Amino acid sequence: MKKFVFLSNRYYLLTLFLVIIIFFVFVSYNYYEKIDEENFFLNRSLNRLNSEVDVILNTYNIAADAVYNNVLNSPKLKRIFYYGWVFEDRRDNYRLYLKSEIDSLYQDLKKYYIRQLHFHFKDGTSFLRMQNPEVYGDQLFEIRESVEYVNTEQKKFVGFEEGRIIDGYRYIYPLSYNNQHIGSVELSLSFQAVTELLKSNFGGSKIFMIKNELIEEITYSEEQNNYKASSVFENYSYDQEIYNSLLEPDNEIPLNIIKKINRENKRELLTQTEAENSFIVSSRIDGNYYTGSFINIRGINGNTKAYLISYQQDESLNFINQKFFTTFKISFIFLVLTIILLTIIFANNNKLRFLAHNDQLTGVSNRRDLTNILEKEYERNQRYNNTFSFIIFDIDHFKIINDNYGHNTGDRILKELSNLVNTNIRKSDYFGRWGGEEFVVIAPENNLKSAEKLAEKLRREIDKYNFINERNVTASFGVAEISADENIDNLIKRADDALYRAKQNGRNRVEVD
Repeated sequence: MKKFVFLSNRYYLLTLFLVIIIFFVFVSYNYYEKIDEENFFLNRSLNRLNSEVDVILNTYNIAADAVYNNVLNSPKLKRIFYYGWVFEDRRDNYRLYLKSEIDSLYQDLKKYYIRQLHFHFKDGTSFLRMQNPEVYGDQLFEIRESVEYVNTEQKKFVGFEEGRIIDGYRYIYPLSYNNQHIGSVELSLSFQAVTELLKSNFGGSKIFMIKNELIEEITYSEEQNNYKASSVFENYSYDQEIYNSLLEPDNEIPLNIIKKINRENKRELLTQTEAENSFIVSSRIDGNYYTGSFINIRGINGNTKAYLISYQQDESLNFINQKFFTTFKISFIFLVLTIILLTIIFANNNKLRFLAHNDQLTGVSNRRDLTNILEKEYERNQRYNNTFSFIIFDIDHFKIINDNYGHNTGDRILKELSNLVNTNIRKSDYFGRWGGEEFVVIAPENNLKSAEKLAEKLRREIDKYNFINERNVTASFGVAEISADENIDNLIKRADDALYRAKQNGRNRVEVD
């Protein structure tokens, strides 16, 4: 029996194909489930960061309202501010007076990351910058839309805006004195405060970056060195002070990890920032999963001005991917075991089918298979009048060979003889072991004369073949052709009788009936 002949079995191949298809469908389903879970957790992380930022900004909004209502909107401070507007020749005096009145307040505010306290006149002129008192008198409307909005609409403004000296989240309030609008006052929250609060409350590493065009158009040139150009985002620069915090020993996500995250997701980062979206990316680095969440910070016109970025290690992604790969490994092992089991089953079934039709020792057809072939040829003969011949032969003195040389030698002779006969018959002929040392050739479309020639050819090939060095191995043949109105049993009997005569007449010969 040829090894792995079952591999040509279409049922085996079909079953194998279905098992593999089921495996890939199952793995694909789990993969897309993994993607959905990842997207769910990533979106949740992005929304959580948005909420965290909103909580911080809203908390400062409440605090800014309290400072405005209880201190900055007081009649005394507004009177000083009003006199500074009306009495232009004594404006410097009133500026110093106002500064002295609120200096202690400003020192307290700085402790809570309020780094800007700024008064502007109603025409947009800067009156007092507590963060930089020496700089005043410059016109703000042309660069500060928020200041123009508050003084034009006389409504509060809350939002991000770049300034000449610093950027920040602005809380700007209108001021009026004696029912007359006189200007506005501004409290500004540094985004360094936001990043520090986010780190202390929620962990990770935070960066703030702002559009280069805002820095170039608005910020004083001497203040522009407070920003560091980004190697990834060519249109943005990092807040230098916040960026430097990434180099500190207690920074949670090392700078080299952050650079790898940006490098691996560069195309996505550039696409999303160009579209001015809030978004989140993820990377697997050194066996750990990290996320980079980008919150777009919009200005008064609704356009994105900056990004607050949070980098964090994400155990949820690690769990999701470990679960997927565990499922994949188990599925793959199950696939391999299933293929092995199918192979064993089909191989055994193929072996059983082979043994049902073939002789176990020689591999040629057995008597049962030969009988089935005879019946089919007989039916063809009866239906179409196609003739066929039956050749039976056995090895002469085979018992003596077995006794003298052993059964192993006898078995070898049977196998070699089978191979020899197979190579000397037509493809349309059938050959098999009838039993013991007896063999049969069924020769379709062969009359008695042709069958006799075939038998003689086989006899000569066996006679000259060197089975054993010490002696020749020969065979005796009986040949019969099917005749009209004859059954199979009678055909076999006539061939068997011819074989008997060959034995009686000296062996190693062919007799016909």
